[in-house]
Amino acid sequence: MWIGHVAAGLVAKVFAPGVPLWLFILAGLLPDAIFFILSLFGVESFQVQEEFARRGGCFPYATDYPYSHSLVGIAVIGIALTAAYILLSDRNVKAKEAAAVFSVALSHFFLELPSHRPDIKLHPAEQSAHGASLLDYSVADFIIEGALFLWALWVYATYAPLATKVGFKGAGQRSRLWLVVSFLLFQQAQFCFGRTPTDEVRWVHAPLYLSQILVNCMLIGRLEF
Repeated sequence: MWIGHVAAGLVAKVFAPGVPLWLFILAGLLPDAIFFILSLFGVESFQVQEEFARRGGCFPYATDYPYSHSLVGIAVIGIALTAAYILLSDRNVKAKEAAAVFSVALSHFFLELPSHRPDIKLHPAEQSAHGASLLDYSVADFIIEGALFLWALWVYATYAPLATKVGFKGAGQRSRLWLVVSFLLFQQAQFCFGRTPTDEVRWVHAPLYLSQILVNCMLIGRLEF
């Protein structure tokens, strides 16, 4: 799953408007960011799997990420991010807000279960792996993730307080929302239908995906201001 992970943060903004939108987006995408960072250091890994590419599925990689994509690992990531937000925030963070940040991070695992091939675990030492393999069906994945993202964006745009939508409600800024929609749907199309540019995943693919995550956090975060 790719842009589907943005959905949890957009919806959470309605219930915890005091939390920065960029932080909610980062929370939903952070396990992926951690995975690509760990890949650069050789702790976790992924490689192009020709069988997946021939079948025409999304994200044609064989993955090994027991830390960043296990339920326990994602929970630890969520706790760490929530703790950092509480400690570094210039205001008192409410319990509801802290719970929202953690919940968005944890949602990453439960969104991966239906989408991933059997490669995610409950804990790093688990011998079996889980996943319902939606990624093997490119068109279905694109439709489902695109619909989930657009629905969540509608929830945010409709129900979040006006003060948290200045970035696209202000005069001359309405095009910003359409830029976000176009950019993320383009990413999802590339994720579902694009071909891998090279087999060098550690030094090419990992930095590319990591940069997309950072740009997404910045770009979507700008909808707020």
